[in-house]
Amino acid sequence: MSKDVVIVAAARTAVGSFGGSLAGVPAHKLGAEVVKNLLQR
Repeated sequence: MSKDVVIVAAARTAVGSFGGSLAGVPAHKLGAEVVKNLLQR
């Protein structure tokens, strides 16, 4: 028996411009913030 995977919540990172204020934030840190926020909901 397989287990189905479903999306039950959604979140996204902030939208920035090239070379803007988020330029120095690595992608994995932005992703970690999204996951942390989803787990707190």
